[in-house]
Amino acid sequence: MKKINLLILMALCSSSLLLAQSQPAFKFSLGPELGFASGSFSNTHSIGIGATVQAEVSLQEHLYGTATFGIISYNGKSVAYTGTKTTGQIIIPLRIGAKYFLSGGVYGAAQIGVGFLNNFYSGTSFAYSPQIGYEFNTKSGKALDVTFKYDGYSKNGTIGAIGFRVAYIF
Repeated sequence: MKKINLLILMALCSSSLLLAQSQPAFKFSLGPELGFASGSFSNTHSIGIGATVQAEVSLQEHLYGTATFGIISYNGKSVAYTGTKTTGQIIIPLRIGAKYFLSGGVYGAAQIGVGFLNNFYSGTSFAYSPQIGYEFNTKSGKALDVTFKYDGYSKNGTIGAIGFRVAYIF
């Protein structure tokens, strides 16, 4: 009986080592973002286009630490009650967080940090971003990350956007 238990224990340890090796210790992704202003931010701005870079470090099985940096530019809208067009809004997010794989390539993530606001709204704000996404391998063996998220920026009120990110994983 002791030999069987020892064999089972060795098999479990071997399989966990193999699983740990199949998960890369470091990933890096780069891709475009598309954002749609929401809430009161949508009264003055519309679509945002930009790009982000994300670094990921494996913390344990299924869990990665993340760091994201990028730039997103939102188009200004014509304000009905004044007849003038608002200036565009540039946001530079700098966030850290965690990404947890739920099943296969499906993951949930959350990030916090700062957002540097320029133009219509200005200054430094608290930034947060809950996310859900999917990582998959293409037929050519390359990996892509598709993310659906909400980006919020709080400073004397909150501005936010629903966003999509498609990134190539290196």
